[in-house]
Amino acid sequence: MKKGLPATAVAIAALSPAASAPASAAPAADLPPGFSVMAAHEIAVRCDVELEHRRQQLERMERHVGPGRILDEFNALSLRSGGFDDPLAVLQNAAPDKETRAAALACLEKLVPFSTELFQSTKVYARVQAFKATHPEDQAYRRLLLENFEDAGASLAEDQRIRVKAIQDELNTLGLRFRKNVNDVATSVALTPQEVEGLPDDWRAARSRDAAGNFLVTLDYPCYGPFMEMAVNDEARHRVWTAFQNRAAPQNLELLDRALVLRSELAQLYGFPDYATFSLRRKMAGSPKVVADFLLSVKSAVDEVEARELDDLRQEKAAMKGVPAELVRLERWDIAFLQRRILLNRYKIDAEALREQLPTEAATRFVMRIAEKLYGIRFVARDVPVWHSSVRYYEVHEAGAAASGAASGGAAGSLIGGIYLDLYPREGKFSHAAAFGIRNGSVLTGQHPIKALVCNFNSRGLTPDELSTLVHEFGHVLHGVLSRARYADQSGTAVRWDFVEVPSLMFEEWARRGQSLALFAEVCPECKPLTPEQIDQLAAARRFGAGMRYSRQWLFASYDLALHTGAPKSALDLWEQMEGASRLGHVADTMMPASFTHIMGGYEAGYYGYMWSEVLALDMLSAYNGNLLDPVVGRRYRRTILEPGGSRAPQEIVEEFLGRKPNPDAFFAEITGKARDSGPVKAGAQ
Repeated sequence: MKKGLPATAVAIAALSPAASAPASAAPAADLPPGFSVMAAHEIAVRCDVELEHRRQQLERMERHVGPGRILDEFNALSLRSGGFDDPLAVLQNAAPDKETRAAALACLEKLVPFSTELFQSTKVYARVQAFKATHPEDQAYRRLLLENFEDAGASLAEDQRIRVKAIQDELNTLGLRFRKNVNDVATSVALTPQEVEGLPDDWRAARSRDAAGNFLVTLDYPCYGPFMEMAVNDEARHRVWTAFQNRAAPQNLELLDRALVLRSELAQLYGFPDYATFSLRRKMAGSPKVVADFLLSVKSAVDEVEARELDDLRQEKAAMKGVPAELVRLERWDIAFLQRRILLNRYKIDAEALREQLPTEAATRFVMRIAEKLYGIRFVARDVPVWHSSVRYYEVHEAGAAASGAASGGAAGSLIGGIYLDLYPREGKFSHAAAFGIRNGSVLTGQHPIKALVCNFNSRGLTPDELSTLVHEFGHVLHGVLSRARYADQSGTAVRWDFVEVPSLMFEEWARRGQSLALFAEVCPECKPLTPEQIDQLAAARRFGAGMRYSRQWLFASYDLALHTGAPKSALDLWEQMEGASRLGHVADTMMPASFTHIMGGYEAGYYGYMWSEVLALDMLSAYNGNLLDPVVGRRYRRTILEPGGSRAPQEIVEEFLGRKPNPDAFFAEITGKARDSGPVKAGAQ
C-alpha cells in the first residue's frame, strides 16, 4: 500500500520470508501500477496530479447523457483514487520520518474534499438515479451510491449543499489532525529505579534513561501495558496512567468539540434532530432507541458481575496493605496491577511469562496457518518496496482446487491478494493495532485487494491478550483480502459499520481454543506449547474480568451515543459526568476523550458496534459445532461472509450462514463470564 518515503530516511531491505515460504522470496507478481516508495517532496507533486485527474474524470462523467456505464465509471474512479489515498493514509500513520508523515497528511487534507464534490454533482446523481440495475451486485452498488449522494447533500437546495460541503471538508480535516496529534505524542515519564520495581530485566533494558539515570517510561503499548500490570509503586502507576489518559490533550478536545457542533448542524440540515439519528439510519441498528435498548441490556447483564470483580480487587489490595477492605480505596491505576495479581494467585497465569511461549514471529506464522487451514489459501513472502525495513509483504494464493466446498476463488496457485505486516513500534507511528487498506479488489476489473496490518507488539513475544489482538486485526485483513466483490467500493470491510467487527471478533476465538492453539507446534516446533491446563486457566481468567471489561465497553458506547444525541455538548464535561457515575468515578484533571480516536475515525455514533458485532460473531461460532478447524465450514464461511464484502446485506449473509436468525445467547454468556469452550473436538477433526 505504500507510496513512499524518503529514500534518505530508510533503506528498503529484503523482506523476511515466512517459515513456510521459500528461503529466497521472489519478486511480487501483482503490485499496484506505479507502486513505489516516494520521498516526501514527491508526494506533493503526485498529489496535485491525482487531484487534477479526479476532477477531469468528474467532468467527463458530467458530460455524459443518460446512465450509460455509470457504475463502471465510478468503479474506475474508486480504483484509481483508492490506490493512491489508502497507501497515503498508511504513510501518514506509519512512515518512519516526520517529513513523510507531514507530507502525507497535507496531501490527504487536499484530497478529501473531492469526495463531497463528486457526490454533490447533480448531473452524476441523475445518471445514477436513471440507471436500471438488474444484477444483484449492481443493484446494491447503485443503492450505496445513492446513499452517498444523499449524505453529501445532492438532494438538498443549493445553499444547503454548499454548507454540507463546508462541514464535510472541515470534519475530514479535523479527523486527520486528531489522529496525527495522538500519533505524535512523545510524552515520557521519568521514574527512578525504585519506582520501576516489579518490572522484568528485559523491560528495563529496552528503556532509555535521562542524565540522572531515571527510566523514561513512554506511552506506547509495549512499554505502558507491562508497566501498569507490574509496577509495584502506586504513585508511579498513577503518574504514568494519568499521562496516558491525557495524550493529545487539550488540543484534541477542541477538535472534538468542534466536530460535535458540525455533526449536529449537518444532521439538522437534513431535518434530523441529532447526529445519532442521522448516522444510525445507515447502520444495522437503524435508530438511537434500538442502540439504547441494546446497551441497557448489556448494562443489566454485567452490572453485578463488575461489582463482584471490583470487590475481589479491593480485597486483594487490602491484603497487600494489611488493612481491612472497607478502608481501601480502589483507584483506576490499580486495576491492571491487581487483576494481574489475582490471575497469578487464583489462576496461576502470568501473562508476561507467557511471552516466551508465544514468540511474536511464531504467532504471526500461527495466525497465517489458521487461515491457510480454514480458507484453503497460502501465504508467500515477496520482495517489494516497503516504508520501513521491518515491514514484510506476502502474496495470498489459492492453495488448492475447489476442494471441500471451497470458495469461489480460482485454481490452485492463483493469486488472491496481498498483505503487509508492520508489527513493531517506532517513534511517530500509529500507536495501537489496526488493519489499513492499501487497495480494494474488484472482480469486475480483476484487481486484487491488498491490506496492511499496522501494530505495536513486543518483538520478543505476546501475552494472550496481545495474541487476541493480533488475530482480531488479522481477521480484518482477511475480510479485505478474501473479498470478491464486483465493485471496489464494496470490497472487504466496506460493510455496514456495526457489522465491520464481526469477522475479526469471531476470529479471536481461534486465539483462545486448545484445538487451534495446537497449531503453534506446526509453525514453531521449538516453542514450548501452552498446556491444556494453561489454556483452561486462561479461559477461567478471562471469565473473571468479563464484568469489568464489558462495563467499560458499555461506558464508551453509551458516552459515544450520548455525545451525538440531542444538542452538542462539551466532550470533556460529559465524560466527567458519565465516568463520574461509574463505580470507580472520574479522576480529576484527566482527559481521556482527547485520545478516543474511534469517535473521530468512523465510529462516531457507532462505538456500540463492537458489542453489537460480537452478538453475531459468537453466535456464528455455533456453525463449527466444536471443530474450529473444520475446512468445510471454514470455506463456507469464506464464501458466505467474507467474499461478499458490502455487496450483500449483513442480516442476509448471517442468516444464510447460520441457516436461521441469529440470537444473543452466546454473547450474554460471554459478557457475564459464563462462556465455556465450545466442547471437545469431534473424532476425525482435522
